[in-house]
Amino acid sequence: MNSDILSLEDVRVGQEPASQAEAIEAAGAMLVARGLVGPDYVAAMHKREESFSTYLGNGVALPHGTFEVKDSVQGTGIVVLQYPDGVKWGAEGEAHLVIGLAAEGEDHIGILSELAEVLQDEELCEQLWTTDDPKVILEALRPA
Repeated sequence: MNSDILSLEDVRVGQEPASQAEAIEAAGAMLVARGLVGPDYVAAMHKREESFSTYLGNGVALPHGTFEVKDSVQGTGIVVLQYPDGVKWGAEGEAHLVIGLAAEGEDHIGILSELAEVLQDEELCEQLWTTDDPKVILEALRPA
């Protein structure tokens, strides 16, 4: 994953406890601030969650928009919010890493593949939940 997809400024550690909706709002706001999506994308992130949970397991959720707002996507990238105390993610579990995703075209397939490889490592995920160094998360999710 290259630096255009994820940079140090896109990783926020030590977030205060939040609801699932607040965590989605925060990730969406970061994607909007980066210029990757329009504001309507954030509402579509909530809509996606209503019909299909984006909880991946190992304390990770990957909220993203619905197909209906693909025209709102102006770039490809991810943002990462770390919630050490966790966010209750529906009935599925508790998310400690909330990774907001915006992807043009079929870009999401490659990103999801790369993330899945890293995030299936339960021990690594637990390390990423608890680190206070955003560089540790950046390096884990953006291998050289």
